[in-house]
Amino acid sequence: MTTIEETTLTIIAEETKLEGKLQLDHITRIHGTISGDIIAKKGSTVILCETGVIEGNIQGDEVIIAGFIKGDISATSKIVLASSGRIIGNIKTPSLSLEHGAYFEGNSQMESL
Repeated sequence: MTTIEETTLTIIAEETKLEGKLQLDHITRIHGTISGDIIAKKGSTVILCETGVIEGNIQGDEVIIAGFIKGDISATSKIVLASSGRIIGNIKTPSLSLEHGAYFEGNSQMESL
């Protein structure tokens, strides 16, 4: 018998606005606006798309920023800041990738978490 591993994908649509603390699992694509902190389980990926806006902190494993965040990011695996991405806040991660054109205002700390 073959086991098929399902990948769960959560999408927060562009017109969606959420407030409060969010706990996420697996892969989450954020196109909308979130006011509050995000905590993603180990092995999860948080993707802030170009239209996405977060005012709050993110704790997760892998975080990809193509939108705007005003808050701190702590990632146990890596943070990727795409060319359209903007971060105002501090970041802490063992691996950081910044694409040409990305904007980052804050402090960075590179260490294993």
